[in-house]
Amino acid sequence: MWLQSLAAELAITMTDGAVWLSIGQGLLFGGVCLLFGIWVARIVGLLASDAPAGETLGVGLASGLLVLAAWWAAIASGGRSSFTPVAVGFAIAIVLAVVRARQSNADAELPASKPSDIAAYEPSTISARRNLLVAVLGGAVFIVAVALLYGSTLAPSPRDGVQPLEFMDEAYYSVLGADLAKTGAESLYSPSGFSALEGLPPQTWYHWGELWLASAVTTIFGTAPLHARHFVVLPLLLLAAAALTGTLVRRITGSSSRGAFLFGFLACVFLAPVPFIAGPFFSSFARGMIYDITLYGLAVAAVLLVLYSLAVLGRRQASWALATFVGSTAALIVPAHVVIALLALVGVGSVWTMRIVQSRVATRRLPEVARVWRRTFAVTGIAIVVTVAWGLLTGHGLGTSGLSPSVSPFNASWRESVAIVTLGGGALLAIAVAWFLVRKDAPIEADLYLGTSALLVTGALVWGARLGDFNTFHLFFGGIAVFATPVAAVAVWTIWLRLRATGHAPLAVTVLVMCVVQIEIGVAFSIVRLQGFGPGIYPPVAVAVLEEIKALPADAKLAYACRPSEEAAFGNAQLLGLDAHTGRRIVPMCFQAESFPILTGTPMSADVPSPLFLWAPQRKLYPTSRAIPSAASVASFMKDNGIDYIYADALHPNSLVPNAIPIATNGETQVLRIP
Repeated sequence: MWLQSLAAELAITMTDGAVWLSIGQGLLFGGVCLLFGIWVARIVGLLASDAPAGETLGVGLASGLLVLAAWWAAIASGGRSSFTPVAVGFAIAIVLAVVRARQSNADAELPASKPSDIAAYEPSTISARRNLLVAVLGGAVFIVAVALLYGSTLAPSPRDGVQPLEFMDEAYYSVLGADLAKTGAESLYSPSGFSALEGLPPQTWYHWGELWLASAVTTIFGTAPLHARHFVVLPLLLLAAAALTGTLVRRITGSSSRGAFLFGFLACVFLAPVPFIAGPFFSSFARGMIYDITLYGLAVAAVLLVLYSLAVLGRRQASWALATFVGSTAALIVPAHVVIALLALVGVGSVWTMRIVQSRVATRRLPEVARVWRRTFAVTGIAIVVTVAWGLLTGHGLGTSGLSPSVSPFNASWRESVAIVTLGGGALLAIAVAWFLVRKDAPIEADLYLGTSALLVTGALVWGARLGDFNTFHLFFGGIAVFATPVAAVAVWTIWLRLRATGHAPLAVTVLVMCVVQIEIGVAFSIVRLQGFGPGIYPPVAVAVLEEIKALPADAKLAYACRPSEEAAFGNAQLLGLDAHTGRRIVPMCFQAESFPILTGTPMSADVPSPLFLWAPQRKLYPTSRAIPSAASVASFMKDNGIDYIYADALHPNSLVPNAIPIATNGETQVLRIP
């Protein structure tokens, strides 16, 4: 059934010229990021000039995306962005590297070239360039395929004169990117349609990285917000993450096999715990990065680039340019996704605590740290402190979903979800086995396994303790997606190599085959998840109606009459897809009951307000689920807040202002103007 649906949507997506135009823009944008990123990574000394093609692709693309996203955020926001300190750090690293390179060139004595040297050099150079070209072309094919998949699930094209209405979260992220392009302010609440919200911070910590990239694409190419996100930014980030994961598998295990790279690449995209047992909502929430990239975005590329740095820094020449670049990359995780940054802090803190204890017990001294590591750790610490301080100075606060009074900590839903995810972990359980195998002879790899295990356990426990705060689920599932999946790929390949080396080839093949099967299962589960977060809740909207809404004044706002148990958050309306397609604000007008308890096994009451509804201006009109304000008070409220229009359809008839004047009608759908 899901395959038939996917095939039908794919046929529609592939006939949409706007989709192909956006994909073309994505390939162009990605090419610029890749070329710039390769230059940056090489000049600061992170990427070797003779690195394999897949490594060059992953490190180069990730570096380009990170640096350009930070610079764009700093410039477009006028310095108000939480990425500003990181942007400055990247600039300093590049300047230091350029100065150092010029000094080296000026001091170097050019040796005379020998014909034999040239003859020996040219074939390898040509081969390396050919391999890189093949990798780039393969990456381009991957980007096209992923973009078409997202277009067939999350962001479908219009058909037969109607446009499917995207799931509210996909529309929300797209609208946030468009808002960044217009205002430069990192505010979670701009889609709400209200400019002044008492009690909420003017800016918020959030995963702004991929949203800034989308705003850049929108500004440069004029790409529609939904297209900029799903056909340009997310496919590029997924390619960078997959190539980096494949590189990590090769680098950390010491393998030169292309199979190791391919295994890591596919594991990043599709590997996830398999929910063999039916359970609560969150028991089947974990999915491959092809879905999770929509949640963790640029933070994934930043984390993986830092892990790559940990794998290669010991073999790089110590320089302040390299230390500043790696330190800035680590600090970028904070504004890219603050929850992922906290998990990374837990992992690093756990490893260093263990290292210090072991050293004190063995030698009564602190561990010895090489110069390249000392410089990198020092710059990282400074960059993180400055980033947090700048965020506070520019009015950034924590965007919270609020703590539900109905959800009890560590309830049965949490226990069952964690148990089912753990039992279905499969390849992820290889982390513990690999740690036991390498704990004595591969300290960096062992530390990677230890830190990942620590952050997973901590994330699960804190999520359980704060279960009533909806967004804390990222502490557990973000840990699985961003950290455990790539580390598990490394662990599986380590076990495969160890078993082969010790003469257990049949067992090695069995382990690898089981992991491949889990990846194959992940393909189906991930696509079903993408379809589940696509349109389908509401009927499609006539394209003619969307055009009428787009023709309204640029600052126009529309309201619609919603139901008490319909909305999840006043700033993320169920019909926000209208805003994503038209650029006109859409405001839900109703009491908003808490909806999260139903996801955690708690009975939901239509009379208990959503924690976020406490800040909603609409609460003045709808203090309870049974409140029915007069048409005059609703009209007055809307006028006071610049809302001059009403959107109505079969599920949301106009009960707000009965004497509103229709200005566009298509079937049961209307756009009305308040007198």
